[in-house]
Amino acid sequence: MPPAASPALIDVLIVTGPLGAGKTTAVNRLLKEEVAAGRRVAVLINEFGAVSVDGSLVDAERPELAGVENLVNGCVCCSLRDDVVATLRAWCDQRDGVRPQRVVLETTGLADPTDLVDLELDAALAGRLRIAGLLTVVSCLGPVDHLRTRPLLHRQTALASLIYLSKGDLDPSAAVAWESELRAAFKEIPLVHSRQGVPAEGAPDPWRGDLRPAPEGWAPTTGTSFADARSITVHWDHPLDPAALEALLLAPPPLGELLRAKGVCAFAGWAPRNDGSDRWAFQLADGRLEVSPLPLPSGGAPPDCAGVVIGTGLDAAFWKKSLRDLERPPEGARRKVILPR
Repeated sequence: MPPAASPALIDVLIVTGPLGAGKTTAVNRLLKEEVAAGRRVAVLINEFGAVSVDGSLVDAERPELAGVENLVNGCVCCSLRDDVVATLRAWCDQRDGVRPQRVVLETTGLADPTDLVDLELDAALAGRLRIAGLLTVVSCLGPVDHLRTRPLLHRQTALASLIYLSKGDLDPSAAVAWESELRAAFKEIPLVHSRQGVPAEGAPDPWRGDLRPAPEGWAPTTGTSFADARSITVHWDHPLDPAALEALLLAPPPLGELLRAKGVCAFAGWAPRNDGSDRWAFQLADGRLEVSPLPLPSGGAPPDCAGVVIGTGLDAAFWKKSLRDLERPPEGARRKVILPR
């Protein structure tokens, strides 16, 4: 009797890029295409914070995925690498017909992907998966000199097999400047413009990337620009004042630099939508605040309301109080008291 054939390798696409560049939007588009093509696809999301806001966005949009795993409060390229390997190994161990054929691995914007490009060589994964490509999403709304002054962004981009330059429709002149800078620095890496996660027509297939090995001696690093980055998370019990949220997030912080803010909430005075959901997702990136409807996930239970701010040198006490003060409890309701630990 001939030996059983080895299971087909699982293709893994790494999606990286700075905070707020539009990675989750691109990931949702990629997942939608895979599902439409009839392939079993799973997603592994890493977020810098205590709750997975991006996971809620993906879960609500793509209930038919073969698997969704959220890794929080760490970085896939260092403290959570073991969790990444364990998750991928568990998916590899699944039987035919259930095992994902493809996996999208979305890193936090503070992750250096250097230590991910060799995942297929890990003893637990060797011969079971292959890294199909590394897609880096870069927003043109950030200062163009960040490519030179922020080592982490340079490393995220230098390892790419394909670069998406996002949000060019919001500032065409900035898109031209960023394209010029990226093409000068990385002549051999394909670069395409993307809008809402959709690349320009004729763009290369990110799953067929020519993966670039890390230069010899290039060890993973969090990057000096974000070495002191921290996240602050607040859970909400009641709807928020939308105008107060906008004012808080768009004003300069009293201390430090606010790099990113995101969350899931309900808004005071806003009625549930026709789909029955009263949840909204908000995202602050590049000085722009965007609010979008969040559908009910496949289970029907709305996600918990929580907000995350990420930055350097932030005043934690200020942000915790300010985020809690956004709540507008219904008449007769009382706000929960958070006891010190």
